[in-house]
Amino acid sequence: MAWAARFEPRTWAVEGATGMGALLAQQLVAAGEHVVDVPPKLSSRVRLLERGRFDKTDPNDARSAAFVA
Repeated sequence: MAWAARFEPRTWAVEGATGMGALLAQQLVAAGEHVVDVPPKLSSRVRLLERGRFDKTDPNDARSAAFVA
């Protein structure tokens, strides 16, 4: 949260906020943050359309989630 404080306004895009990302999403909401659920299938499609393959790395995941959000 300290790192993100410089970004105003903020919206967090959490892949699978109702599944694997639920705990993170709940903690962000409890802290008063705005959270958007990103379905994993949609972020996977973005990776495929953008690069033509399913590179599953943290930077690629973050970028794909941001596009979907």
